[in-house]
Amino acid sequence: MRRTTTVATLVASILTLTAMGSGQMVGVAYAHAPVAVAPTPAPASPAQPIAATAPAAEAPPAPVERKLQVGLSFLPMGMGKYIYSPDTVSAPIKSDALFAYGVGLSAGYEIIPHLVVGVAPQVIFNIVEKAPEIASDPVRQYDLLARIAYVLPVVAGTSVFAEALPGFSVITNDAGSKGFVMALGLGASVDVSERVFVSLAGGYQVGFQSWKADNNTFQTRTRYVRAALCAGMKF
Repeated sequence: MRRTTTVATLVASILTLTAMGSGQMVGVAYAHAPVAVAPTPAPASPAQPIAATAPAAEAPPAPVERKLQVGLSFLPMGMGKYIYSPDTVSAPIKSDALFAYGVGLSAGYEIIPHLVVGVAPQVIFNIVEKAPEIASDPVRQYDLLARIAYVLPVVAGTSVFAEALPGFSVITNDAGSKGFVMALGLGASVDVSERVFVSLAGGYQVGFQSWKADNNTFQTRTRYVRAALCAGMKF
C-alpha cells in the first residue's frame, strides 16, 4: 500500500513538472513569435493640379476699315470726236479723232457708307483729228476732275461702282480752248490684298471747251469713249 502511494506521488510529480515545462515552452514560443504589423498606408499623393481650362478660341479680328483710296490710272480714249468752229458764221464741224491715251491720279474718301468723294486729275495725249483739212500737230488735254462714286460690295473683296466726274478742262491748242467737262462711268473693283486693289471702269466723256477772239466765241471740243484701268492702295 505504501509502495502504491509512492508510485502515485512520483507520477503526479512527473506530470506537474511536464505541465510546467510545457507552459514555459508555450511562453517562449509566444515571446519569439513575430508580431503582425499592419502595413503603413502609403502617403496620399498630392492632389493633382486641375488642368487649366483652355481659353475659348477668339474670333478673328474684324478687318480694318480703310476709307481713303489713292490710285493711278491708264486711260485709253477711243471713238473720239473733235468738234471745232471754222469761223464765226458756220456751224461747228464734227470730225473723228485719233485714238488718244492718258494717265490719271485719283484720291477718294468714303464720307458715308458706299459714297466716295474725291478728285481725279488727268492728262490726255494725242488730241487731233483723224483726217484734218489742215495739218496740225497733236495737242494735250488737261482735266481737273472731281469724282463722286457710289460703291456697292458684291462679294468679299469685290465691288461694283457708278461714278460721275465733273470738272474743268484745258486743251493746249494755239487758242487755249477751255471749259466744263463731264465723264460718267461704270466699273468694278477687286482687292488684291488688304491694301492693294485694281479696278476697271468704262464710260463716256464730253467736253464743252471754247475760246474767244474779240467778241466771238469759238468751239474746240472733244468727246471720247473712255476706259480707266486703275491700280491703287487703301489707307
